[in-house]
Amino acid sequence: MDVIDTVAKYLFLSCLDERVSFSASLKVLSELKNSNWMDVRHRPRWIEVLTRWKPRLRGITARNWGDDGTAKGFLYPKSFDLSLWISFQSSGEPSEVEAVLLSKVLGFSDDEIAAGLNITPGTVRYRVGRGLRHLGAYIES
Repeated sequence: MDVIDTVAKYLFLSCLDERVSFSASLKVLSELKNSNWMDVRHRPRWIEVLTRWKPRLRGITARNWGDDGTAKGFLYPKSFDLSLWISFQSSGEPSEVEAVLLSKVLGFSDDEIAAGLNITPGTVRYRVGRGLRHLGAYIES
């Protein structure tokens, strides 16, 4: 997965607002480009920058796309449903949600996540495991 896909998916699934995530993606990508961290070998740096931007998402003004029919946005298949993710995100432990998003959705390795979040790989595995158990509970109910 390249940096643009990773940034866009992370920010959208973190704030669940496509206009805010689009605005934030432009800012994050600009920061990564200015730091010369766009290459795949800098994946732990991507995590550092993304997690640093996550608390700022509420303060970002949504990009105005207009209502002229040419508005940009995400196109979802008709069967696409984010309700389980929304439930998991709203009631789950934030560190576990973060770990599941980075590991299972975006495909970062435990070592990359550990380096990016400045924690041990064992802590990453623990958070991912607990997060998946909580997410599984939502799927079963």
